[in-house]
Formats: sequence, structure tokens, C-alpha cells
Amino acid sequence: MTFRAWQTLVVALVFAIAAAAGSMLYANKVAQDSQRQWCGVVTTLDDAYRQTPPQTPAGRKIAQDIRQLRGEFDCPSKAALGRP
Repeated sequence: MTFRAWQTLVVALVFAIAAAAGSMLYANKVAQDSQRQWCGVVTTLDDAYRQTPPQTPAGRKIAQDIRQLRGEFDCPSKAALGRP
């Protein structure tokens, strides 16, 4: 291959790597934003279930799942966010 062909190949490879890295960074940012939006819902539900514990087995299971989801999302408490 000539020098020009190698140069074209290297430029194409660098562009492909840059595009892949950019798309990975973008996907990570979107995932973090989505998780942050869900934290508001999960935190509100978990706080409500803690204030008034459910009385039925299904309600207790939901409360347990919400508490687990809050931990998996690593959602901060409302006090840490400065909310009442």
C-alpha cells in the first residue's frame, strides 16, 4: 500500500475510535440523567412508605422493592437535597 492509502486508513480508524468513544460518553450521560429523574419518584415513594407502612403483603413487597431500588439507584435523601 502506498503512503496515501495508509494515511487514509489511519484517519478512518481514528475517526471510528473517536465516534465510538463519543457515543459511549453520550450513552453514559443519558443513563445518568434518566437515573437522576427516577430518583425523585423512587425517593418520594420510599419516604411515603416509611411514614405510613403498608398493611398488606403486596404493599409490604412493593415497599421493599422500592427501598431496594432506591439503594440500587443510590438516591440521596430529601434532607441531603435540601428539601423539606
